[in-house]
Amino acid sequence: MKNLKFYFLVIIFSISIPFEGKTLNEIVADLSQGNVKISTNFLGAKILLFGAYDGKQGDDIIIVVTGPKGLVTIQKKEKIFGMWVNTKKVNYINTPKYLSISSNRPIDEILEKRTQKLSQIGLNNLNIRVQPGTKIDDNVGWREALTRNMIKSNLWSINENSVSLNKNALFRSYLNLPSNVVVGEFEVKILHYRNGSLLSKEKNTINVSKSGFSAEIYNIAENYSTLYGIFAVLLAVLIGWGTNLVFRKF
Repeated sequence: MKNLKFYFLVIIFSISIPFEGKTLNEIVADLSQGNVKISTNFLGAKILLFGAYDGKQGDDIIIVVTGPKGLVTIQKKEKIFGMWVNTKKVNYINTPKYLSISSNRPIDEILEKRTQKLSQIGLNNLNIRVQPGTKIDDNVGWREALTRNMIKSNLWSINENSVSLNKNALFRSYLNLPSNVVVGEFEVKILHYRNGSLLSKEKNTINVSKSGFSAEIYNIAENYSTLYGIFAVLLAVLIGWGTNLVFRKF
């Protein structure tokens, strides 16, 4: 089925090529899976991104997938009396909960540093800010910690040389969603560059949602957070009491 969709795009692209002397500069793209359902046994998802573009030798494709944005907290641990405890924290707002940047070759070979920063291409070029009212001494250190934590959690990634180009007309790449991916709408941007200049772009979306029993738990936690908290505490107490009772008998 995936191959059929891929070849269909090739046919459509071929038909749409203009007469000699004109330049189309368009991208036709699709996904093997536009909706991802997260159940209790969800281990992640691998999605094929593929399409066609009106290219020339030396053209480049960069694919940027951005998940829902929100608040991300970074905590600093210190050793006190032999125990590691959280002593400080910094909240970053407008932060992508997921970010994947893929390209057909190293991004530094495609774009100048200034262009990368203006286009927010790169993990250190994102326009994210510390929550207003927060005072920190070392913003660079905290920002590096944010990037390090998101990479370690498989939520941010740079995937250079992962986009395959074929005959300056076709491209394909794989997107890996980890098991801890957040729910929401993910924006997929396919960017076509020539000599470092953006020639054309295409947008698509991936919807990630909960399903089954995990969806019910998620909805309760989101819509009835107070009741969910009380229930979680009571359940923990009940489990602790039951475990203690079992050990007493034996």
